[in-house]
Amino acid sequence: MIQREAVVGAMKEFITTHFPAIPSDHIESLCAGDVIRQSLELVEFVLHLEERLGVEVNINQLGESLIVQNFGALADELVRLSKDGGLEGGTSAGSP
Repeated sequence: MIQREAVVGAMKEFITTHFPAIPSDHIESLCAGDVIRQSLELVEFVLHLEERLGVEVNINQLGESLIVQNFGALADELVRLSKDGGLEGGTSAGSP
């Protein structure tokens, strides 16, 4: 199971690196689709989360959540999926 703090931390790291003009202190309330607008950015985002969290994210399982939810709700969804066995790997917070 992954920890929510690890998920949000990985998200902040990606946003800070790829979108430096966006303040990361309120990232949880930002809509993911307003920040990540290109499909390549979305793929890079998912790959970043997989690498940092040590899980395999099934894009099909998350579906539109990746672009219509805010980052906080997306973090909650990833944690829920890890609890339900919907994500592979990720036995501890942030361990690859």
